[in-house]
Amino acid sequence: MDSIGDSLRYPMEDEDWLTTVVIGGVLTLLGVFFIPILPVYGYIVRAINERVAGATQPPEFDDWGDLFVDGIKAWVIGAVYMLIPGIVAAVVVGGSLISIMTGTRAGVGAGMAGLLGGLLISAVLSLVFGYVAVAAVVHFSVTGDLSAAFDIGTLRQLALSSEYATAWLVSVVLFVGANIAVNLFNVIPFVGSLIAGVLTAFATFYVAVVATDLWASGYKAALEDGEEAESVGTAPV
Repeated sequence: MDSIGDSLRYPMEDEDWLTTVVIGGVLTLLGVFFIPILPVYGYIVRAINERVAGATQPPEFDDWGDLFVDGIKAWVIGAVYMLIPGIVAAVVVGGSLISIMTGTRAGVGAGMAGLLGGLLISAVLSLVFGYVAVAAVVHFSVTGDLSAAFDIGTLRQLALSSEYATAWLVSVVLFVGANIAVNLFNVIPFVGSLIAGVLTAFATFYVAVVATDLWASGYKAALEDGEEAESVGTAPV
């Protein structure tokens, strides 16, 4: 639990951390327009790379051209890995909707069963491929080589390691927990949804930086030195 506490404090290790979180949060909030989210992806790539290399504090937002390029690469990696779940969802859900639209009792029944089953299969595939996609982005971040994201042998070793799996699971719990906590603001009349929407962007970015510390530690433990990376609170500067 101490290492998790160190990871939660990791984004604040930089004296200008508040500026970084504000920039990252605003870009995440504007991510609906796609382009603004790319430097955030690039920032995550940089943070993972530097943390694995031994940095004890997260990077700043600078060298924006590099952030955009790395962000595009990270997005492409994720898109490639999520292509199969997307195709399966489109085919299964599309076929089920066609059956439902026949209007016959048998067609509707078969369509509903297929829709529920398809959604379940799609959810499982998205979870599995999403897990591997994060591992691929982490390996790319460390090596700087786009082909490393598709190095099946290394990714298998990383994905099957308990160290990386634990780091990934903790990051997921943190993302879900932050989302639940922020959405409590929805109970406030009129402005609750607006507040929750804005805070979600900033909370998501903050937890993403926390996740870079977790993923980097899991990566080092699984592939590099066989033991967990030193926590931020104890690592030498």
